[in-house]
Amino acid sequence: MRTFSSSRSLIREVSQSHGFAVRLCEYRLQKQWKALVGEVVAAHTWPTRIKFRKLYVAVDNSVWLHQLLYLKTTLMENIQARMEELHLEDIIFRIGEIPEPREDAADGPAEQIRISPDARLTAREYTRSVNDDELRDSLTRVIARALSSAQKPT
Repeated sequence: MRTFSSSRSLIREVSQSHGFAVRLCEYRLQKQWKALVGEVVAAHTWPTRIKFRKLYVAVDNSVWLHQLLYLKTTLMENIQARMEELHLEDIIFRIGEIPEPREDAADGPAEQIRISPDARLTAREYTRSVNDDELRDSLTRVIARALSSAQKPT
């Protein structure tokens, strides 16, 4: 008979074995990009992917690309200090398109599903043991929506 594993260890194991851990780090990096590099630098750059411990960053023009080469060490230190799990070895800057600033769909003002207070309370109970604040908030929102949509008459 197998022993039970915590949901945290199962999620970590599945995310690492299927490559989700890197994608989750990329997503978190993109969400926090402005806070990590500053508003001015963020206006001209965008983290596109992480591959082989290298962060690839799109830059909107060659002038900024050249300037960022001088700021690389500082940017690397700022990113590593706030996102220790990345273990980056280098940042690669390339000319590319910077996406338009947008609100995340989950944070947008227009929600089509009305979330009931009971669903929100239940979702908070389910995610109470998640230590990462951002992950806990996201999971709470998703679970509350799912519970609310399940309760809605069709």
